[in-house]
Amino acid sequence: MSVTLDDALLVLLGRGPSSAYELWHEHARVLGAARRVDIGRVMAAVSRLERGGLVRVEAPHEVRTGSSNRRPCELTAAGRGRQAAWLCAVTPDTEVEDVYVRGMLAVVAADGETFAAFVEHALAATRLRIGRLGRIAAEEPAGRAGVAFDQEVARALALWLNQLPEHRAPASRAEKLTG
Repeated sequence: MSVTLDDALLVLLGRGPSSAYELWHEHARVLGAARRVDIGRVMAAVSRLERGGLVRVEAPHEVRTGSSNRRPCELTAAGRGRQAAWLCAVTPDTEVEDVYVRGMLAVVAADGETFAAFVEHALAATRLRIGRLGRIAAEEPAGRAGVAFDQEVARALALWLNQLPEHRAPASRAEKLTG
C-alpha cells in the first residue's frame, strides 16, 4: 500500500493547525485501531515534514501555555500542494485499500477543491479498472471467479466514491476563514 504516515498527516493537517498529539488521535479516529500508529512515529513524521518544508511547527518559545506545551503545526504552501497531489495520484492500478484510506482522509480533512479533485480522479481510475477487468478472459474456474470478484469490488468502489460527497465533513477551519 502506498499510504505513508507522512501523507496521511499532511491530509489531516488540511483541517487546520494541530499538534502531533492531536494528529495521532485524529489518525486513529479516522483510520481505526487496525491502522493505529505509535505517537513516536507521528512525532518523527512531523519532524520529517518540517525538515522537508511541508509543515511549519510553532517554535517552543511561542507555545501557548494552555495547550499543555503541545506545539501546533500547519501546512505550508508546499505541504498543501503535496497533499493535493498525493490524494489525486490514483491510477487504475492503485490498490482498493489505498483508495479507501485516501477517501477516508479526504472526506474529513481535504479542502473542498482537493476533495472534489480526489473523487474525480479516483472515479476515473476506477472506471478504467472496471474496463480493464471486463477485457480479462480467464479460462480456469478460479481465474474467472477471481476476475468476477475484482469486478464487483471495483463496482462497489465506484458506488462508494459517488456517495462519498454525502459523507463530507463540515468545512474545515481554514475554509471557513477564507470562504
